[in-house]
Amino acid sequence: METQRKDSQKRRLGHYIVGGIVIVGMIAIAWVALNIQQLISIWTVSNEIRQLERRAAYAPEVVENPVAFTEDFEGGLSAEFWDFTIINGAGQASNETAWHAAEMVIDHQLILRHTDDPEFDTESAEWQEPSSEQYNNVTLIGGSGFQPTASSDVVVEFKSRVDENFYGTAGVVLQLQGTLQADGRFAKPFDMFGLSMIGSESSFNGSNGAVCYLALNWAPAEVQALNLDPEQWHTYQIRLHRISRTQWMGSMSVDGSELCRMTMPAFGPVEIQVWSDNYLVSTQPQRWWQIAPVLDLGFQNGGDKEFYLDDIQIFEEVLQ
Repeated sequence: METQRKDSQKRRLGHYIVGGIVIVGMIAIAWVALNIQQLISIWTVSNEIRQLERRAAYAPEVVENPVAFTEDFEGGLSAEFWDFTIINGAGQASNETAWHAAEMVIDHQLILRHTDDPEFDTESAEWQEPSSEQYNNVTLIGGSGFQPTASSDVVVEFKSRVDENFYGTAGVVLQLQGTLQADGRFAKPFDMFGLSMIGSESSFNGSNGAVCYLALNWAPAEVQALNLDPEQWHTYQIRLHRISRTQWMGSMSVDGSELCRMTMPAFGPVEIQVWSDNYLVSTQPQRWWQIAPVLDLGFQNGGDKEFYLDDIQIFEEVLQ
């Protein structure tokens, strides 16, 4: 009888253990399901860091940067500075100066202008190559081939502001050279560091306006608010500094004061992207069971808006 009693206790204990394992497993599965977007973003960033560091470790050690490029927009777009321009709209890409609901204007400065999109409500928000039909975007690519070295930094300096009707996003960033093609298609992961302007209808982890932004393979890695008035002209300076063969330091100064600094993986040769679009960025409030807020991207038809750029230059600055 004693043996039977002990066997019965063992069976009950076994059932409790199995039941506990099942409950824990179900909780783990539910937790993963509730955090799947955040987990994918974390994996994307960490995986892209590994890929960039691996490529940087085998990249040539000796680097020769191009001569400085300067654009003042006094004589149209400089063919030496800019490689190509793109305007997206209605799911198509154009290399003209105006298309669909957006245009670029050169008038002693660069103006990226958006107007009302009369077809917006009937267009699809589903992504397709090169872009969603609801996506209206103007992009310029140039200043290519620079990277920081052990003895020099890469510096991009420019003046910029937005108008009072600004919405969507816009900015100036440094990204992997060859990221974007002239047909509007991405040839490489979208790794970028620089200035992003975010409209008041949007919120990125509680921030909008002017932000310092690092993204790796599209996923946001770090964002720092600059706490300034983006409607006023400011002089921005983006700097890339080499820490090691595989790691850089990205920083941003505004009107001579450094407001942002963050470590980042080494990209290799970079190019400048200047853009303005109609993204609507929203961050859902973080719940107690979530490891990070959920980021949603949509599109908005906000009517007229303008993003201004002037006196942009990229150069190598030798360290003292």
